[in-house]
Amino acid sequence: MNGGLMQVMESANCRIVAKLTKFDGVVPTGSAEVELMNEGNEQLFLEQSRWSIACKWSPVENKRDVLDCEVTFQLIEGSLSEANVSVDIMLDQWSKDHYVMMPAAAYNGNRFKATKEKYPPMLTLEEETGPDIPTIITDVPRLSLENGPSKLEVRTGDMATPAVGFCSRADHKGLFMLAAQGTRLGESGISLEENEDRTKAVISLSAPAVRRFHYRMCNSKESSDDRGADFRNGDEVTLSFRLHVFDCPDIPSLYGYFAGIRKDLTGKVRLRHEIPFSAAWEILEEKYNRDNWQQQHGFYRSSTSPDPTFGQWQTGWVGGGINTLPKLAIGSELSQERARQTLDFMFNTVQAASGFFYGIFSHGQLLGDAFRAHEDTGKLLIRKHADAVYFLVKQFMLLDKRNEEISDVWKDGLIKACDALVRLWKNHKQFGQFVDADKETIIIGGSACAGIAPAGLALAGQYLGRPDYLAIAEQSADDYYERFVSQGVTTGAPGEISQCPDSESAFALLESYVALHETTGERKWLKMAEDTAKLCATWCVSYDYEYPLDSEFRKLDLRSAGAVWASVQNKHAAPGICTLSGVSLFKLYRATGNPSYLELIQEIAHHLPQYLSREDRPLEISWGGLPTGRFSPPGWMGERVNTSDWEGKENIGAIAGGSCWCEVSAMLTYLEVPGVYIQPDTGFVCAIDHIDAEVLERNETELRVMLNNPTKFPAKVRVFAERSGDMRTVMGEHAMIDCTVVTIAPLSHYTVSFDRR
Repeated sequence: MNGGLMQVMESANCRIVAKLTKFDGVVPTGSAEVELMNEGNEQLFLEQSRWSIACKWSPVENKRDVLDCEVTFQLIEGSLSEANVSVDIMLDQWSKDHYVMMPAAAYNGNRFKATKEKYPPMLTLEEETGPDIPTIITDVPRLSLENGPSKLEVRTGDMATPAVGFCSRADHKGLFMLAAQGTRLGESGISLEENEDRTKAVISLSAPAVRRFHYRMCNSKESSDDRGADFRNGDEVTLSFRLHVFDCPDIPSLYGYFAGIRKDLTGKVRLRHEIPFSAAWEILEEKYNRDNWQQQHGFYRSSTSPDPTFGQWQTGWVGGGINTLPKLAIGSELSQERARQTLDFMFNTVQAASGFFYGIFSHGQLLGDAFRAHEDTGKLLIRKHADAVYFLVKQFMLLDKRNEEISDVWKDGLIKACDALVRLWKNHKQFGQFVDADKETIIIGGSACAGIAPAGLALAGQYLGRPDYLAIAEQSADDYYERFVSQGVTTGAPGEISQCPDSESAFALLESYVALHETTGERKWLKMAEDTAKLCATWCVSYDYEYPLDSEFRKLDLRSAGAVWASVQNKHAAPGICTLSGVSLFKLYRATGNPSYLELIQEIAHHLPQYLSREDRPLEISWGGLPTGRFSPPGWMGERVNTSDWEGKENIGAIAGGSCWCEVSAMLTYLEVPGVYIQPDTGFVCAIDHIDAEVLERNETELRVMLNNPTKFPAKVRVFAERSGDMRTVMGEHAMIDCTVVTIAPLSHYTVSFDRR
């Protein structure tokens, strides 16, 4: 046996098997397999076909228990139709307690109680409601919570990174298998299957992917349209993967390890420049004043949809009271005036007597967040209120910074909103997921839905001089870490996913831990922030997916790296974080010096403007796989970055159209994330905006940097420059407003100089 292979197999208590499978549709009708022990050739026979199996195992230099694996299947006699090939990692010491992760697809194997609610789900049964329910998810691909068959199967495009891993809580070992997107046969399949008594499991990498079932929204048992390949004499296919086995004392260690290897097979992302942040902002500001202003009641709509319920205002979450921040900060006089009117509307119309903000306002009516029962006005997704508190404090801090007036109505409203959160926590020791905004009771508990509440209370405590707010922020943040982050699952921030694992709650908690570090100076929050950031990274696409040749994304060269997946239910990535800029990652980089956080925010921020429809490049709606002749108006951004076939293979890389929260994330990005980050003393330069930055000269007294704008738009670039020793000073809120702004003409460059002394 190959020494490297033997070492890894012994460390993981596993065997590696090559397998052929014949299908009738998606039902296996026959198979043949051989255990792989040595480099060289094995043979397999299935029906009238004879195959050569060549193996190559290569230890990765300077990495213990890491192995590059390459298995080539070649048909040397006969033919075989409707079949696939696979490499199976046989895990003979398995337990139901193993924590299983597939990036953006499964957290703890999605092994939770599931409801059969159709979309949009709303937990209503007696055993599904109340403050102390277990985590309840929708019908998504998952390992079984009960006895019986248990298999989680996906395509590589169903994940932010094609990978599967686990942490053995008993012996503190971890394993990851990383794979390529696919082979010449198309996307590969990755699955994990457990035996009946959960003592054994199999991780499988297959080509092509042939799943027994195809996931559609809230239905994991749709008939699959996958099919095997037809092999002829001489055909061959190679499955390549990297196997990691490592010490893993706890679940955060699993995420810490993954953060260091997520790009192992694809390498550093190559950024493509499309449109500078400033040019995107100008298009978006014009669009908001054109399409999002609701004149009758005086507010910026959070949607342009004609939907009678969701088409006008939703507090927080998708933009209500969030989209006003960039307007107040950097908008025109018209935008600033309308932002103020929107805040008036929030406090005068949307805030309940209790202090909570109601969830929905549409066509003159307040509505609740209960799907199929919106007349229940008081039912509130608590994340919406928590978002509102956080962004209101940020806006008040901005106005104070500029010595601008803040009305007593607004200040009193903010205090009422914070007091409501404090009472909710004191009465229930949690914020819950859905609450009654009038009765101040928890309707559906659990979840990390209000993960941003500690951030809002921490900033409000600082701004208003209220240590009681900060105390609740700290208590709730500690609780969220113990119940969610340390367990590797954050859940339930989007209102229509029940309590599925999701990215929005993870990024909200990251915002909270960074805010607590900045307001208290305590380093314990940095540890929690770093663990949360590594969990967040699993939701971010780590490579550029290869879209189908005839897809609109492929034609427009839209890149996927930096897109952020929504949840394990809504199986798409999106432009940006819902609904944040991601500046917490930049702050975390400054506080720790860890460049991976800077790289992650660079990719997320840079990715965003690609999806903006523009006059010079309108996005043609191609839903259903065909051009429609209809185009999104300028400034509109849709949320679909589909690498999964959950909405049909024809919609991988398709443009769905629409206008949504991604636009808010793009505006916040220009406001809060630096276009270029520079350390004059070290010469370190990082361009995040759609420009290039190159050090021209670095001597004892001066650093000269050339900023090149390769786009056809003028670029107004925010340059954040500091000495390396300043990194650990608190950045606080609105630091970018004071940055130097460098204007660069289209297809031009500009040189900036910095004193290094």
